[in-house]
Amino acid sequence: MQYCFIDESGNPSPRDKKPFIVAVVILDSLSKVEQMKRIIMEFKRQNNIPQDYEFHYSRNAKTKKNLFMLFVERHFKKYKTFVVTKKNSKDSLMEVADMIACYLNNDTKYRIIMDSNPNLFKAIKNSLRERGIVAKISQEKSTNNVLIQVADYIAGVASSGLKLEKLP
Repeated sequence: MQYCFIDESGNPSPRDKKPFIVAVVILDSLSKVEQMKRIIMEFKRQNNIPQDYEFHYSRNAKTKKNLFMLFVERHFKKYKTFVVTKKNSKDSLMEVADMIACYLNNDTKYRIIMDSNPNLFKAIKNSLRERGIVAKISQEKSTNNVLIQVADYIAGVASSGLKLEKLP
């Protein structure tokens, strides 16, 4: 089973001029999920960051943002970002959901945990079902899941026009 953590940056509405980007972080096993959570907690400890601190790209100070971006670049290699062309909110959500479903493998079972955007959740759930992808999908607040926070950072970096591998 593979574990996917999903978060978005921006708004799917065409009125919002920033791009709408969804990031998917993939880990190959539950043991890898637990290992990465421990590594993030250790990173926080080593950098005197409170354990309950939320890494949220758009709200973090530049020093913490840069520090965590370098950490993500070093430790997370299996992720994908999806950018949609904005038509209207519903179509944009369906477009990104379809892109995610097409990216995932029909022969693999998934556990998908995503931030609490109910419209995106519904779109992804429907698209996965239509393509016969076996997935247990649930929502969590990013404040409660550091791996959703990683997806938030990857989406935030992409939304800013940066690339992780080119960070200082």
